[in-house]
Amino acid sequence: MSHSPPSQVKKHLNGITLLCLAFVICNSWAGIAGSLQLAILAGGPATLVYSIIVAATAYLAIAASLAELAAVYPTAGGQYHIASILAPERWRQGVSYTCGLLALFSWLVIGVSVTSIAAQQLMALVATSLSDFVPQPWHIFFVYQGLALFAIIYNTFFLKKNPWTHNVACLYWWVPFVVMEQGFRSRTIAIVIVSISIVMAMTIIIATQEASSRLAWALARDKGLLFSQYIEHVHPHLEVPIRSLLLIWVLTFICGFLYLASQTDYTCVILGFCLLLALANWWLHAKDHYNGPVIETWESYEAEPASVSTILSQTKKVNQGTA
Repeated sequence: MSHSPPSQVKKHLNGITLLCLAFVICNSWAGIAGSLQLAILAGGPATLVYSIIVAATAYLAIAASLAELAAVYPTAGGQYHIASILAPERWRQGVSYTCGLLALFSWLVIGVSVTSIAAQQLMALVATSLSDFVPQPWHIFFVYQGLALFAIIYNTFFLKKNPWTHNVACLYWWVPFVVMEQGFRSRTIAIVIVSISIVMAMTIIIATQEASSRLAWALARDKGLLFSQYIEHVHPHLEVPIRSLLLIWVLTFICGFLYLASQTDYTCVILGFCLLLALANWWLHAKDHYNGPVIETWESYEAEPASVSTILSQTKKVNQGTA
């Protein structure tokens, strides 16, 4: 891959912004709160608790290795640039390209999953307020598309001028303590908590779109995508890679139709692609570092309880999916 970038994006993130960005990209209680009901249905409370411990241990090891490598090779492409540097010369291009695509699609699906969760939360809020209202899949579909459209508009025109956007969600770190204290004994409190969760979800959607579009831009800059010369363009006035943002939005838009077709298949696809984010680190590390087989073992152990439902349907149609 070529490493002579034809276009550049100015850096506007400082240490505090990076910390808040990590908070909103599903790296906190907000991600667990949004998918709590799915985790309980997929494996029960025990799976939820122990999966957090297992996943946290694995990802701390991955993050430590990535941090060490990023300190030595601070590049825009992240994993796939580092993979290209560390892989054997014979396999360099193939490994780097595979790593980049895995990371890109996993980031895309993370954004899709957060958008769908926010849409479901919003419709649940409406259903709670209006007792006669019954949400339909097409309602969630249109809300999903509206949230994705809002995120790309905000990323294009407003995020560059308002870098504090990622800091807003970090202000709500105290919400879990309020939840534990109140115990959801009031419908009003529940509505307020869910409303705050939806606001946080919006910042997560914006952040994931930003991250995935920058990765798509980096891949295009290295001629790793179709129509790379078109996608790598950075708007001269907005200083934003609009075309890579549009690419991510179009793919997000298409993924929304999968939810209409089958919610079970949608959940399986989302789970499978989210796990690819860790698999993208397979070839990153040198001999004495946290290596590929260890990552695969952790991923398999983490995915197994989350892929099998502990609840069997009492009807003839069993709605159970595995990733």
